[in-house]
Amino acid sequence: MKRTGGVKIRLEYGDVATLANSLVDRSRRLLFYPAIGRLQLGEMYDADVAVSQLRLQVPVRVLVVGRRTLPQGSRLPRGSYLEVVPEDAARFERLCQVADGSWLPQSGRSHPRVRANLMARYYVPPRFFMGETIDISPDGLFLRVNGPLLEVGKGVLVRLRPSLLAPRIELEARVCWLDTVESRKGMGLYCFGPPRELEKLMELTNKFLARASLPVDLVSQPPGADDFGEVK
Repeated sequence: MKRTGGVKIRLEYGDVATLANSLVDRSRRLLFYPAIGRLQLGEMYDADVAVSQLRLQVPVRVLVVGRRTLPQGSRLPRGSYLEVVPEDAARFERLCQVADGSWLPQSGRSHPRVRANLMARYYVPPRFFMGETIDISPDGLFLRVNGPLLEVGKGVLVRLRPSLLAPRIELEARVCWLDTVESRKGMGLYCFGPPRELEKLMELTNKFLARASLPVDLVSQPPGADDFGEVK
């Protein structure tokens, strides 16, 4: 099996109906995408599955397991069959729920989240490790890391640097969930203090929201995580 290094693709579906038609074998976590040239058989990719109608993105890791190269009619376009890796089974199930209409983006979420790539450091005794935020909200963030992952429920100190000139934001947080897929390794954090630092986080979130064209819906949040609070 080949593995692509650092290659990320975007799988864009216009609406829910198109997504539903692409879920060709739910038991195998198999979806179809009408593209051949850039997707090589046997290779693995990090993909963002996007549904334009809902302004939704779901990151999954996929393996190209088949191709349809000779259409048998106008309803059968050329394309590739992609198998979602077992580690992302819950994310594939969320796609199925979206296709079936049983789940919508932002349902059950009290705070908006927005993409924000910020330099960060987090403390695992006896030292700080480097990280980068992928998205933030007024009381949470997803931190992508190369260093160690903490256990769910553990507390962690996080320092954010919005810019080289801006003062840092120092947050007390709790680990709510983990993404252990190596290419996306990181932690979903619920931030609970101190109050002044939470105010800074809210101000920063509002600045990113004001200029964002596409809100984050499932860029990093797993099924069952409610606004970085409790994982159900």
